[in-house]
Amino acid sequence: MWTIFKRELASLFNSPLGYSLLGSFLLFNGLLLWILPSAWNILAAGFGDLNLFFELNPWLLIFLLPALGMKSFSEEIKLGTLELLFTKPLAKTELILGKFLAILLTLSIGLSVSLLYLYLIKDVLLPDQSIDYGVYTGSLLGLFLLATTLTAISLWASTLVDSPFSAFLIAVFVSVFHFYGWQQLALLFSDYSSYALVKSISLQYHYAELNKGVLRLSNMLYFALQTLFFLYWSYLNLEKRSR
Repeated sequence: MWTIFKRELASLFNSPLGYSLLGSFLLFNGLLLWILPSAWNILAAGFGDLNLFFELNPWLLIFLLPALGMKSFSEEIKLGTLELLFTKPLAKTELILGKFLAILLTLSIGLSVSLLYLYLIKDVLLPDQSIDYGVYTGSLLGLFLLATTLTAISLWASTLVDSPFSAFLIAVFVSVFHFYGWQQLALLFSDYSSYALVKSISLQYHYAELNKGVLRLSNMLYFALQTLFFLYWSYLNLEKRSR
């Protein structure tokens, strides 16, 4: 697994792809949160916290993670190197987890910018304000758990096709629907029980709960199960391709 992990990490940073994607992620964060007159501008909001950072970043991750993961398997399929990997003494679970962890580590570098923002936010706090580190920790954990599921979706999409761009589009579509679509679909139901059930499938619903700083086991378990579901689906797709 660690061989694949190091190989995937090297492929991201031995080319401009990893740097350009991380750079774009940090650039959009900086511009939208601090400079441009956007709905997420912290300085224009009039209060000093990072809620806007945690509102903005799920939408950035919905595009960043499919871009990071689009080549993971689709390019291996296209170049014919996936069959070569199948001949190695390497379990498919190790292959998936190695690529999965490499993308998450790359993302963690990008998310570490929130520590800098946490320092900068102190300059806009009013005298009677203080940073709620409990809410910050819960929100950061929620964003990371959301990222694990979006990464798993991206890997799954990459096992479906031999075109990285097609894998990117599939992952973005599924991620947008899974994050936002279920809540819109729930509005079609008139009875509350059906509405609540459909809404609870949404990634956004459980992320919003963690974003309040409330660390409920049910929300964390939801993300863990969603991540395992898409990773297992990726495993099944690789099983079919190895036959």
